[in-house]
Amino acid sequence: MIFPAQSAEIVKFPCGGSATYSVQMPQGLALDGRMCTGTLIISDSVKIIGVEAFKDSKLTEVKLPESLELISTSAFENTLIKSVTIPSKVEVIGERAFAYNNDLTDAFIPNSVKSLGTQAFNGTRLRQISIPTSLAKIESCSFGNLDFGGGSISLVIPPSVKSITGCAFWNSGITSVLMPNSVEYLAGFSRNKISTLSIPNSVTTIGMSAFSNNPLIEVQIPDSVTTIEESAFFNTYLSDVVIPSSVKTIKSGAFAKNLRLKTISVPDKLESLGANVFDETPALQAIYYCGKLGGFPIPTTCPPERREIIEKEIAAKEAAALKAKQEAEAAAKAAADLRAKQEAEAKAAAELKAKQEAEAKATVKKITITCVKGKLTKKVTAVKPKCPAGYKVRK
Repeated sequence: MIFPAQSAEIVKFPCGGSATYSVQMPQGLALDGRMCTGTLIISDSVKIIGVEAFKDSKLTEVKLPESLELISTSAFENTLIKSVTIPSKVEVIGERAFAYNNDLTDAFIPNSVKSLGTQAFNGTRLRQISIPTSLAKIESCSFGNLDFGGGSISLVIPPSVKSITGCAFWNSGITSVLMPNSVEYLAGFSRNKISTLSIPNSVTTIGMSAFSNNPLIEVQIPDSVTTIEESAFFNTYLSDVVIPSSVKTIKSGAFAKNLRLKTISVPDKLESLGANVFDETPALQAIYYCGKLGGFPIPTTCPPERREIIEKEIAAKEAAALKAKQEAEAAAKAAADLRAKQEAEAKAAAELKAKQEAEAKATVKKITITCVKGKLTKKVTAVKPKCPAGYKVRK
C-alpha cells in the first residue's frame, strides 16, 4: 500500500458526475477513484495508478496517459471497462490490475512491460492474449479464466519467456499454443481446448496440472525433461505415451484419469514414481518398463529390444570394471617391480660407493717421519703424519 507523504500536494480531478480522483504530487500517484463512472481521460500528471485506485468503479472507458509508468495491485479490478491500451513506458502491471472485468475484451500490453502480476487479467473476456516480448515469467492466473463459453484463442509465447507458472492460462479457451525454445518451466494450461502439443526441447520441468483437463490426444515430450509434476496430464485423451529416458521423477497423479490411455513407455532409469500416477486408467493395457521400481497398477512389460540394450549395458559395465581391475593390478605390479628395481639399484649403488671409498682409502700413500725430543726419537707413520707434543721433526 502506498501512502501520500504529509508534505505532498493533493490535486483532485473530476471523473464523472460529482466524483473525483486524487493525484498526489509531485509523485504523480493516482488515488481514490472508486466512485468514478463512464469515460475517463486520466491526467498526464499521473505516473502511477495506486493500489485499488479505481477498483469497483463504474468506469466504462479509460484513456491512460503516456506519462504512466506503473499500474498497481487491483488498480482497475472489477470495473466496466471494455478495452484498454497500456502506454509504452509502463514496466510493471500489478496483481489483479484488470481482473474480473467481465466486459474487457481487448487489451494492448506494450513490450516495455517486464513484470505482470498474478491474476492481472484473470476473469476478463479477452478475445486475444497479447504477451509482451520483454516478459520472462508468466505468473499464475495472469490470463486465467477468460473462457465464458465459446472462447477460442491461438496463443504464441514470445522467446523472452522462460517460465509459465501455476494457472497462467487456466480455462481461457486456448485451442493451440506455439512455444519457443526458451521455456524451462512449463505449466498453466489446465482446462483449455488443446488437442495436440509440441513441447520445446528447452523444457526441464512440466509443472503441476500443466495440461490437465484438455482434450489432448497427442503430446511429444522432449528428452530435455527431467521432472513431470503432479497431475500434469490429468484427465486428457492421450492413448499412447512415450516418456523419454531423461525423465527421473514422475509425481502423483501425473497421468491419472486418462480413460483412453492404452500404453505408456516409462524410462528404465526412473528414480521416483509418485502415488496414483496411473489412477483411473481402465483402458491401460501395457506399461513398458524394465527398471526396478514398483507401484504400477498392472504388471510391467520389458520389451526384448530394451532388455537387450540393458544386458549389453550391464555386460559393458562388467567388462569395464574387469578391465579397470586388471589395469589396476597391472599398475600395482608394475609399481612394485619398479620399486624393487629402484631399491636394488640403490643398494648396488651404495655397495659400489662403499667399495670405491674402501679402495680409495687403501691406495692412499702413508708417510713416515722421525720425531726427536732431546735424545728421544719416535717414528710416526700416517697420510699426514704429525709429531707428538714436545717433539720436532728430524730434518
